Amino acid sequence: MSGGFRIDPEALGKAAEQAHAHADRVEQHGRNLDARTRGKLLGKGRLGQIVQRAVRPVLDSMIKDMSKAMAGGHRSIGHGLQSTRKNLDAAEESIRTSFRHRAKDRDGLEINRGDSVLGGEKGLRDQYRRRVATRIDGLRNQGHGPQRHLDPTDDMLKARLGTPTPPHMANGQPAYHRMPGGYIQTQNKIDPAHGPNPQERLQGDALYRDAEKPDRRHKCDSFSTAFKEGEDESFMYADLHARSRLDPDDPGPQKIVFSPEDAWGPGNGHHRRFRGFYVDPANPVDQHGNVNYKPVDFRDAKIEAYYERDGKGGHRLVTMFPQPQRVRNR
Repeated sequence: MSGGFRIDPEALGKAAEQAHAHADRVEQHGRNLDARTRGKLLGKGRLGQIVQRAVRPVLDSMIKDMSKAMAGGHRSIGHGLQSTRKNLDAAEESIRTSFRHRAKDRDGLEINRGDSVLGGEKGLRDQYRRRVATRIDGLRNQGHGPQRHLDPTDDMLKARLGTPTPPHMANGQPAYHRMPGGYIQTQNKIDPAHGPNPQERLQGDALYRDAEKPDRRHKCDSFSTAFKEGEDESFMYADLHARSRLDPDDPGPQKIVFSPEDAWGPGNGHHRRFRGFYVDPANPVDQHGNVNYKPVDFRDAKIEAYYERDGKGGHRLVTMFPQPQRVRNR
């Protein structure tokens, strides 16, 4: 870019978040004003009734329509800034890819790791990765999405499933306890949010407690799933898409379910961005006593995101994870 004009994509991202938050605040103010004035008379007697009939519709329209329009404007600005940032990211990668291809030509430019593509700027890829890392760190502070569904290793995902509940004997064979759908009931589940190597830091029953709510044991469904290691960018854009579908008029928690294509665009390989395990229903434990953890088939999977109000006019991501189709995992 020229020396007289610079675009900071990270600043664009922060501005987009601020625009969305401001839209939420405007809508909340409109709802509060409407609640405080609706049903109240503007005057008494005959004159008051005349004023009421003339002014009340105007006031109601101002409260509802103007606040909605203002919020919509801020939200449109936020979406525009997000789109601009995403387009800039794509342009940066296109430039770098083009340079890599040209490097094979006789007169091509050789681009090494850490080199600047645009004069005077830091490496575009490193700069982009820092922006993604900053956003993911922010999501870690909001809830447990990355801690349970991005950061864990495969072994941590298996440990979250726990081990099969001891079976009872039926006709001389072990009969395992099962959950709805025929999946194996498990126990002693270790919350990935405890971080790496919790066995070295936690003793006894504390190992199986929830990291956020230590007064209860950790729970996990039939599947322990996550985005693949290194898919921070995919996680970030999935969150941005889910936020675009939040209902600003809903004051309670919201669940957003969507397909990977909704967040990342058309493609038939998005399921490869996920990983996960479940206990083999047909053969839970092998002859040596080892648990048989099967890899999850994520074809046709959905993504589920859960949000709550953050008390500042916006929403915080409580958690987000890939949810596989059970029919593909028997």
